[in-house]
Amino acid sequence: MTMKRKGTKDLTFTQRRELENYLKAGCTKKRIAELLGVCLATVYNELKRGVCTQKVYSYTDYWGERHYKQVTAYSADIAEYKYRQNQSAHGAPLKIGNDFELVREIENRVVNDKISPCAALGEIKRKGQFRTTISKTTLYRYIRAGYIFTRITMQDVKLKQRHYQKATVKRPPKGTSIEKRPAEIAARNTFGHWEMDCVIGKQGTKETILAFTERLTRFEIVFKMPDHKAATVVRYVNKLEKRYGKQFRKLFKSITVDNGVEFSDFKGLEKSIYGGKRTSVYYCHPYTSCERGSNERLNREIRRLIPKGTDLSTVTDKRIKAVETWVNDYPREIFGYATSAELFNAHLQAI
Repeated sequence: MTMKRKGTKDLTFTQRRELENYLKAGCTKKRIAELLGVCLATVYNELKRGVCTQKVYSYTDYWGERHYKQVTAYSADIAEYKYRQNQSAHGAPLKIGNDFELVREIENRVVNDKISPCAALGEIKRKGQFRTTISKTTLYRYIRAGYIFTRITMQDVKLKQRHYQKATVKRPPKGTSIEKRPAEIAARNTFGHWEMDCVIGKQGTKETILAFTERLTRFEIVFKMPDHKAATVVRYVNKLEKRYGKQFRKLFKSITVDNGVEFSDFKGLEKSIYGGKRTSVYYCHPYTSCERGSNERLNREIRRLIPKGTDLSTVTDKRIKAVETWVNDYPREIFGYATSAELFNAHLQAI
């Protein structure tokens, strides 16, 4: 292929990606022009359009700390964004302006930290990190357009809709029915009321995740259990009581569960290892997971990091702890993009 000598033209986004890859491969500018079938001036113009500063790994020191350095590089994403912005100059300007740092931060939180674009934007607004502000509607419009947030698609926005069944009582609960649960718990006005459920691993395996969700703050506590027997669940609730000691009764005023056989030992769940009653356990109506809505919702978040069908015997306790931290550090729109960990710790300090 011969290099064009005269005239410059704009590259397509695909060509910009190719240019970026050719640079990383160490190709000369003249060779890149030949490969893309454009003149050398086009390559130089394009490099100027997409110039940016990037942080790249340099070395790891004796103590295991990673060090980075700033380098000047070419970004196909930035070049494409500037090109689109120039093309739209005759109309209304883009609300995001040229705040490329904001674009990169949102993409980083969505792609690397696995949070939604809306949550990433809300967290940024709450912390006042950038000079530019855009609405959720504008953000999703840019994502749908596909030329500003090039690393994010609408697949990162969509969430599976759940359809809940109407309660059908076929048998009485094993313990106290949710019908007898105080109204203040349903209203979510007080701290210390929890929901509990098991997240099952690969079919045919025994290991199970036991998840607790605090109803007011949506704070999550997660354990990996060797099986999902009733005695094992009681043993892990005992562990939790040992962790919080005398504070347990104030922190765990009630626990709402479903009618699974793993929660059938309601006496063991309610009885304190120190003597007396440690909490009140309420049972949902059969086949009515919406009565543990927060628990069900956060189980879906756990499934994002530990997909359905995973053999939990291969998942370490360290990984379980990382999942718990990720869920609790997720900025939530319902709390003005504060995190569950922040709210839970505030209540814990008050106790």
